[in-house]
Amino acid sequence: MTTKEQLHQLVDELEPAQAENLLRLAVDVYDLPRQRRPRPEFIGMGASGRGDLARRAEEILAEGLGRRE
Repeated sequence: MTTKEQLHQLVDELEPAQAENLLRLAVDVYDLPRQRRPRPEFIGMGASGRGDLARRAEEILAEGLGRRE
């Protein structure tokens, strides 16, 4: 059995908390990039760009927001 296979077997037998600790150690020792947790799907739902609402808001502000002359 190769060293890599032994490592895989060890990881497979770890409890979840042990795996988290080992991952943290490996990232620190080998200066590996940390993985980001996936963001929830709803993040960015309303960020599709400048829509009609934003354009209309700019028009209202440019008109003076109901200012009397």
